[in-house]
Amino acid sequence: MDNFFSLEVSVLSSNALCNYITREYFPSKVMKCRLFYRGLHDIYKVTGDNKEYFFKVYRQGIRSIEEIQGEIDLLNHLKFSDIEVTYPVIKCDGKFISQFNTVNGIRYGVLYTSVGVQEFNKTEETIELNERLGSYIASIHNAWDKCDFEINRRNLDEPLFIDNSIDAIRQFSNIYDFDIDFLEEVARHVKKRLKGLTMERPEYGVCHGDIYSGNIRIDANKNPVLFDFDFCGNGWRAYDISMYAFPFAMGCDITNLKKREKRKSEFLNGYNKIRTMSRNEISSISLFIPFRRIFNIGTLYISFLQNTWGDSAVIRNIDEDIIMLKKWLELNPIF
Repeated sequence: MDNFFSLEVSVLSSNALCNYITREYFPSKVMKCRLFYRGLHDIYKVTGDNKEYFFKVYRQGIRSIEEIQGEIDLLNHLKFSDIEVTYPVIKCDGKFISQFNTVNGIRYGVLYTSVGVQEFNKTEETIELNERLGSYIASIHNAWDKCDFEINRRNLDEPLFIDNSIDAIRQFSNIYDFDIDFLEEVARHVKKRLKGLTMERPEYGVCHGDIYSGNIRIDANKNPVLFDFDFCGNGWRAYDISMYAFPFAMGCDITNLKKREKRKSEFLNGYNKIRTMSRNEISSISLFIPFRRIFNIGTLYISFLQNTWGDSAVIRNIDEDIIMLKKWLELNPIF
């Protein structure tokens, strides 16, 4: 092993993984496997017998085996609650998690069911669809509030989203020049506002953590179905809602501001049919836009994806996010 040069990331062979998946999951079938997407983790599309699955190989060092098991437990709880989401697939040996001994250490993998028949982004956004999505997310939140087991996941809170992210941003600012003073100021004011929010159920509880259109598909009955629960953990439900209902990426011109408010109203109409939100919760939704943006810059871009994207893409994304966040805060001030 000492003769090998050190690696930061590794990519498992699709052919070797196909043989493994066939042996461990579908020993009597002919399966195909191809690398589908590389991001925070590596996603492989697995097909065979007229069925489709996705195999997620978790990036080394980001999720412990206990945290991955926590994700599986939460998904199985939704399955037993008759809520349609992506589900983990069990191996022939009765286990959900696979381990791969690579040159740069152990990597874990889980096979998930494919969901829906159409991408959410290719579906016309309507009042009915936004209300259905709101009710669906509320049903997931309610189901998770009934979990009777310990949830082994990181909290989606101030230490993870703000403190850890700002630490990474500070270190990166010693290498590249960007407006760190602005990000520091935003972080201070977000933390101040967070102190006014309760951390009790149902306003605070298990969240999906990354509800945006790219993680939603539509089934044959025009119902939304969630996948990619990699970020799930305890957090504010207003944060979970903000990603889709009040999206940062929608832009800051007048047309898109009206569109954002319309989407939020429709989504909340559906959500409140299942779980009524407090006024304080609703008013806090916009706070979680800069909350998530600090996390994206410090944790996703700098800490997790630098060795996939490289510094060039990271600094470009940081500069673009800062410009857009400044415009966004002019119209949605938090300080």
